[in-house]
Amino acid sequence: MTMDKSATLIRAGEDPSDRSREATGWRTAIASALGLTVGPSVLTVMSFGAFIAPLHREFGWGVSDIGLAASFLSITVMIISPLQGYLVDRYGGRRVILCSSPVFGLSLMGMYFLPDNLSVFYLAWALIPVCGLGLWPVAYLRLTAGWFERKLGFALGIANSGIGVGTVIVPILTAWLIGAFGWRAAFLGLGAVALIAFPIAFFLITEPSPRKTDVSRSGDTLKVSARRRPFWLILGAFLLLGLVGSSITVYQIPLLLDAGVPEHIANLVPVALGLALIVARVVTGWLLDRFKASVVMAFNLTGGLISVLLFAAGPNVVTGLIAAALAGLLIGAEFDVLSYLVPRHFGRMAYGKIYGIAFSAFQIGGAIASSAVSASRESSGSYTPAMLTLAVVCVVCAGMFMCLGPYRYDAAHK
Repeated sequence: MTMDKSATLIRAGEDPSDRSREATGWRTAIASALGLTVGPSVLTVMSFGAFIAPLHREFGWGVSDIGLAASFLSITVMIISPLQGYLVDRYGGRRVILCSSPVFGLSLMGMYFLPDNLSVFYLAWALIPVCGLGLWPVAYLRLTAGWFERKLGFALGIANSGIGVGTVIVPILTAWLIGAFGWRAAFLGLGAVALIAFPIAFFLITEPSPRKTDVSRSGDTLKVSARRRPFWLILGAFLLLGLVGSSITVYQIPLLLDAGVPEHIANLVPVALGLALIVARVVTGWLLDRFKASVVMAFNLTGGLISVLLFAAGPNVVTGLIAAALAGLLIGAEFDVLSYLVPRHFGRMAYGKIYGIAFSAFQIGGAIASSAVSASRESSGSYTPAMLTLAVVCVVCAGMFMCLGPYRYDAAHK
């Protein structure tokens, strides 16, 4: 793999060869992928469902009562996302990862001692994402973006692919741990997995130094960025993406069951989404280095549009697999595009803050989707009205991306 001299940035105090600088950047991108595979965006979200049944059996809590804890997690992430960005911009991604990793791992292990008390359960799921404050995507993506200019999209795609890999692996690992050792020991196991992020960051991730990486300090402040139209278009677009992505992720199995697909087959369909998500992370990054982000997202949202229309029509096994795969391509592209748009439109000075705010908007969309789709199903007796509404949302979202205009910080497309 070759790269132009300007494609990677130089570490402080060093004047290495181009090959050495390139290797440092790619090593950081790959290490970021590994870190995200064992981060809270995977270990909390993708393992949660596996604990519902054993907690119901042991404590007698209602399934809906247990599921409410996921809302506490989402609300907390929504609140802390801007703070994550501030800390990463202020102290650097590597430092916040190293500080957060042991705390997050211990917080998961602490679930071993969970008592028969729903309030404690809710409090725990509100605090766990706070304990993993520095391990959400913004820290890793800020680090990766600091090393790249011309190959930025592909590098971010590599880093983001870790979430896709974790999406496939973690549910299987969690189910195996619970089956073999029980749910309490499963939390110990997931906590041990989370601790892997510390040696990954310590040995493999390099913080781009501000003395040499002037690009990493250039750009607009948050205040200046918020005065510009692209800032609000990006926030609005990612709120809508949260609506679409979360609706499909949460309700794809109930949609299939409503359409008469056998449960044992419906439960396998999310695998198609997960595999498509992994592919989308890398391919989208590669495309972003060659085409405008608005074009890439218009293409992916077209796939999302087809996906929700297939779900609205009452999918069978084949169309359900196609719909899930198309949804996976859209969901896999979301954060590649966000992590790419921020430095291209606003520079890197406030990268973490802007990313954090947009990520928070995405979480708001996801929270709205969880209740809105369920309410629509109860009132109409079908998921079809909700899916048709999401089809309109896909079209509006694509239009918002097309209105972003040219990049302001565009070394890759000059």
